[in-house]
Amino acid sequence: MCAFAVFMLLSVCAAPAIAQGPPPHLPAGVLADAPEPARVNYLKQHVVVEGPVTGGLTFSFDDDFYSGRLFLLGESHGSAAPQVLDIELLTHLNARLGLTDYLGEVDPVQAHRLNRYLDTGDETLLDRVFDRWNADSQWANTAYEDKLRAIRRLNAGLPAGQRIRIHGIDAIQDWPLVAEELQARGAPLDAAAFASARGTSRARLAADALARAPDAAADAYLLQALERQAVESDRETIIFNNYAALVRSDVLGDRPAYGLWGATHVMQGPLRGRLPFGGRVRASDLPSADGVRSLVVYGLDSAFQFPVPLPTGVARVRFTDGNVDGPVVKLAGSASLREASAPHRLTVFRIDADRSPYREGQQLIALRSSMDPGLLPSADVPTSGYAQYVGVYRGSDWAAPREGAGPTLSP
Repeated sequence: MCAFAVFMLLSVCAAPAIAQGPPPHLPAGVLADAPEPARVNYLKQHVVVEGPVTGGLTFSFDDDFYSGRLFLLGESHGSAAPQVLDIELLTHLNARLGLTDYLGEVDPVQAHRLNRYLDTGDETLLDRVFDRWNADSQWANTAYEDKLRAIRRLNAGLPAGQRIRIHGIDAIQDWPLVAEELQARGAPLDAAAFASARGTSRARLAADALARAPDAAADAYLLQALERQAVESDRETIIFNNYAALVRSDVLGDRPAYGLWGATHVMQGPLRGRLPFGGRVRASDLPSADGVRSLVVYGLDSAFQFPVPLPTGVARVRFTDGNVDGPVVKLAGSASLREASAPHRLTVFRIDADRSPYREGQQLIALRSSMDPGLLPSADVPTSGYAQYVGVYRGSDWAAPREGAGPTLSP
């Protein structure tokens, strides 16, 4: 996670710096920025989503957007507005395209529990999945919980064939939950060896145990995901391979799918010389390769939840210096984003239209941070090669920590 959190301030890698005091500010020369009239005018003419940060968004995407096969929303974890956009965009795609497949930033076992929650409304299933995130993740927030409840309410009003299902394509996040699942299925897991194992060795033990379960064929996808993780430790590779398996096995096939991820996962160009998930799909031979639609949203004037590890456990900081116009993080071109948007609103722009100024240069992608090396896009790939849509939310509150996620501290 550390390698993919540099510009979002969402990884616990940087948390000790906040625990010890506010992070340093970037130099004034880096923070200096002014809106460019031509870019501001372009953005204002290409608004595709607009509305209050608290909800009630309107959508006016072009036809090309709806021809997509893989819709990816990228965000900075810890703020409330992206969760609002997530549920409203999911609802919109369900109504417009009949989209039912949600690719969460969750692993296969977490997805299995969340789907059971969607079916039953059993809140203990939610609690068990959130137990893992309570330890160190921004996902441990009430906005995420409320979004899952909203998906259940959405499903309640839909025919069975149009209801949302969650697919877990991430690397395993919660190994104790995997052990619980294997034991529930009667898999002969050596609990002591499993608890002490790490990395690919732990995945190997889980895969071998599941293969000997009485009904191993009941979840071939989980078995194959464990088999893949037993030989591969790179997270982006695991995510792509799990997605590809769902497509090639016709679990997804050519149906459109959508998901919310950390922003770097959804980008379609190389970062630090390596392709993230969105870029791997675009470069693949999958039927969705030409149908990736990436939306990246940034925060201005907003607050973020930041988990801080302390000797007594994790605490949560309501952090207001994580916005992309400084003083800790600076996105190239953020002044034009501000000028083209309004306070307390969420606005998304198409940035790859004809004569777009974002077909050249790297504004709205290149980013500096005082706490990390920053986001390093490839010099030969323009902004429109990373995403088709960029958005900004202004004045969003933090995604407040859920009960059990630790105490709240002042930064």
